[in-house]
Amino acid sequence: MLRKIIALLILTLGFSAYTSAQNFEGIIEFKKQIGTTSTDYVYYVKGDKVRIDEFSPGTRTVDEIFILDTKANTFIYLNSVRKQWGMRVTSESSVAPAGCIASTTKATKEIFGYKCAEQLVTNEKDNTQISFFVAPGKFAFFAPMVKLMNQQENFSTYLMAVALKDGSMPLLAVEKDLNGLEKGRLEVTRLEQKVLAGGLFEIPKDYTEVK
Repeated sequence: MLRKIIALLILTLGFSAYTSAQNFEGIIEFKKQIGTTSTDYVYYVKGDKVRIDEFSPGTRTVDEIFILDTKANTFIYLNSVRKQWGMRVTSESSVAPAGCIASTTKATKEIFGYKCAEQLVTNEKDNTQISFFVAPGKFAFFAPMVKLMNQQENFSTYLMAVALKDGSMPLLAVEKDLNGLEKGRLEVTRLEQKVLAGGLFEIPKDYTEVK
């Protein structure tokens, strides 16, 4: 009996360790605030695939849909109004703007159960600093997704100055001028780990390709 209990305990601990080591699969909602304009995004993450629903500013109406495959290195956009889809070609990966200096502070924030450490990127030339509160762990999709999307806004380009550890992802980013006046923020408003249907990442059969 004792041997069975010990074996069961080992099996349970092994399963827990295996589960905790798995990459994130589920839904992440972001809100981006620039001045008085706010835009919501929903990320659906499954393995190497990410679907992004971008809503019209200030609404919950889907404006654009993107499907990324970080393994195949493909970036697809969907137009739900015209029922069309196409491939988006990205340029070479962005680099941090000249003058960006990254540092690790002692500040931390608890966000959705993750202890997020602050990475501060300062650029005196641009009178800008961005605080990234970075969660460790399971978000293996994030770094290749950022590289594939190759966005040119500060939240993306300043992040290039940060040496992110494997699987880490900022759950909050706050942009300020050097006097401390906030100019914008990007923050996670929902983080739900769940198994997603593969159909979320497929192009609808009644959509036509635009070349």
